[in-house]
Amino acid sequence: MKQSTKSMNVLFIICDDLNDWILHPIDHPQVKIPHIDRLQQKSVNFTNAHAAVPVCGPSRKCLFSGLYPQTIDSYDFAAWRQVPALQDCVPLPLHFRNNDYNVYGTGKLLHEGQGGDFYTDYGYGVDYGPHPWLGEGKAEFTPHPRQYDLWEGYLPKWDMHRDLNYGPLTDVPEWGAGKVDGKPGAKGWHYKDATPFRYVDDNDRDQLPDEISVDWALEILQRESVRPFFLGVGLVKPHTPLYVPQKYFDMFPLAEVGLPPYLENDLDDCASVLRHRWNWGFQKFQALISAGGVQAWREFVQAYLATVAFVDDQIGQLMQALETSPNGGNTMVILTSDNGYHVGEKDCIQKWHLWDESTRIPLLIHVPGSGGNGQVCQSPVSHIDLYPTLIDCCDLPPQPHGGQEMALDGHSLRPFLKDPDDSDWMGSPVALMAIRDGKATPHFSVCSSQYRYTRCANGEEELYDHNQDPHEWTNLAANEAFASIKKELRQQLMHQLKKSKIPSGYKG
Repeated sequence: MKQSTKSMNVLFIICDDLNDWILHPIDHPQVKIPHIDRLQQKSVNFTNAHAAVPVCGPSRKCLFSGLYPQTIDSYDFAAWRQVPALQDCVPLPLHFRNNDYNVYGTGKLLHEGQGGDFYTDYGYGVDYGPHPWLGEGKAEFTPHPRQYDLWEGYLPKWDMHRDLNYGPLTDVPEWGAGKVDGKPGAKGWHYKDATPFRYVDDNDRDQLPDEISVDWALEILQRESVRPFFLGVGLVKPHTPLYVPQKYFDMFPLAEVGLPPYLENDLDDCASVLRHRWNWGFQKFQALISAGGVQAWREFVQAYLATVAFVDDQIGQLMQALETSPNGGNTMVILTSDNGYHVGEKDCIQKWHLWDESTRIPLLIHVPGSGGNGQVCQSPVSHIDLYPTLIDCCDLPPQPHGGQEMALDGHSLRPFLKDPDDSDWMGSPVALMAIRDGKATPHFSVCSSQYRYTRCANGEEELYDHNQDPHEWTNLAANEAFASIKKELRQQLMHQLKKSKIPSGYKG
């Protein structure tokens, strides 16, 4: 076992469904995130970073394995232990544990939970609650009963209680004990394990799951240890349901809340196989608008902003604890999200698409004393690059999965941490991402420093110029003036696939 008592500590923070609004795009609703802003000022801010798969389960498996979805043949929610290609792979936290680190985790890191013996100790598990009536029930149990009734025509009941419910905790109705759907004694709100959630007011209540995780992590940060540590904190918010205390809603008066950039009939020039995919994201937006119109959309945006502000406070607590601890000067900090999130753009509330709202992720990396701190890196990078980056910065063995035949797919971002404009980086000039529905052939997309090119499984294409069209409103794939650019990006896509694995049936 490698001795690493002087190695860099790691605080790894991953949020769920935190989109690129934290980069403060000028024509988007404006978040209020003083703690994340402060972390940006002391980090390299990767503004062109993307998830390998823009949905939580597979995205996290790719990040924790350092391998593309086509390499491990997993694009869905299968647990780590259920993916044959991952059986001989060492997940990121276990690689640290195998090399003399104390490894801690809490919250949502992998989608399915803590992952067996990956950690020295694990705090609170994955919990999207609390939910009313164990996540089930009737319209009168929700903050928006009229909308709930109308949603029934669009969404499965199990989805309705979570993905379109939003509101301050003060607006959640209370009800007494009784039997609901065969669950005796169910009443009020509950956590995932049916533990009752106590709520009197915002100052007299039980903690939300993220608050539980953060309190546990704060205790870890205050410990003294001979060994270095890796601490992973998985914040479930701003994943739905968007329930947070009233004070966070008060930060965004509804009359002042703007809507994200939107183009009517935006989907008309998109690849048919992408706009007609089986996906609840389109249904959720249709349900929201049909039930409450633009006002309901504005309320949902307000709730998303409020939840992001809540997340910012949790991150602020973690950073303050780190900075006041003896480890502040020797701890690397990473803040990212598992995927982006549409909040109405392209008629969608969801992720799971190959458009920028789904794939683009926040990525801040702080390494004490690094020359790039406080600067922006615009080069296209991927979640796939985080595993080799941590290996490089923490001086761990470079082949965690046992040899060159199972080498990591990404490249260390350490050169960018020293100089965000580094032109000698050994990684790809494009970030590669994919989606797959069921067992169908995947669709792939690449982002360069200026363009997005998508090649669908059936051969349909999309091409967007982000310099002229940052919202991806105009598909240039059929424009002859861009034929050479499209050809070059297609070659880059195929080059990346050939280095990993080209799925059978893909029409490259």
